[in-house]
Amino acid sequence: MNKKTARQKQLRSKTVKKSRKYVPVACVCGIILLAVGTIAGPWSSGRIRSAFFSPPPPSTLPGPGNPSKEYVYAGSRLIATEEPSALAAPLLLAAATFSQSRVDISWNASQNAHHYQIERAGMLGESNFAVINSNVTGTTYSDSTVTSVNAYLYRVRAADAVGNLSPPSNIDVATAITFDDDPFPAAPTLTLVKAQHILQLRQAINAVRHTVPGMQDYTWTQSITAGSTLIKANDIEEMRTALNQALNGLNLPPGSYTDSPLSNVLIQKLHITELRNRVK
Repeated sequence: MNKKTARQKQLRSKTVKKSRKYVPVACVCGIILLAVGTIAGPWSSGRIRSAFFSPPPPSTLPGPGNPSKEYVYAGSRLIATEEPSALAAPLLLAAATFSQSRVDISWNASQNAHHYQIERAGMLGESNFAVINSNVTGTTYSDSTVTSVNAYLYRVRAADAVGNLSPPSNIDVATAITFDDDPFPAAPTLTLVKAQHILQLRQAINAVRHTVPGMQDYTWTQSITAGSTLIKANDIEEMRTALNQALNGLNLPPGSYTDSPLSNVLIQKLHITELRNRVK
């Protein structure tokens, strides 16, 4: 045997020896199987050993009950996250006075809402909204915790089953007051506009003004006493102005009034009813 042939035989022998070292044969679900000795072939048989490697611990994340996201786990491993469907704000909230001790509100349903949260503000307006009921399942609510001749702002949020809240609905205002002769009898019944009708409206309008931060009672030009029937066009005009100032301060639409301005027009119950409807 020449030197070249001997060298090639020696190299083949080293290659065979190297093949007898640990050889990975499979990796399934974090389990790596290692072969010790010969896997197949004419060499001597060997033993199969398995080495188990635990999956890394999950990263520090909120648990599956976290309300801001939904987490999907397999064993102890986080495999997916999913943002919950955003809730839309309830629409067309409307507050209406039922009496001096109750205000009723209603709104349109929000898709995917599980329940609703009712929020109310009194004096100082939007700066002091507070939750008065956090679990209303319908789309109406009667607030019987009001104080007579006080105005309140209302808004509603939709909530899902784990407590995520939508943005707030629009805001509406209502005054807890009971007006005399409300509603006025239908025409052609004659109902005189009385001082009490004006005095009650002035109270209600000033109550609405108090929900606006920094807004004070309106200064009325004419003093009206109970029993008086001398009602001027300027009395109606001033109430419209005083109320619209408050509504503008609350970013609410102003009232829509018949015969504006009131010039050469007799004061009618319609003029009183329009103001009542806007403060109720």
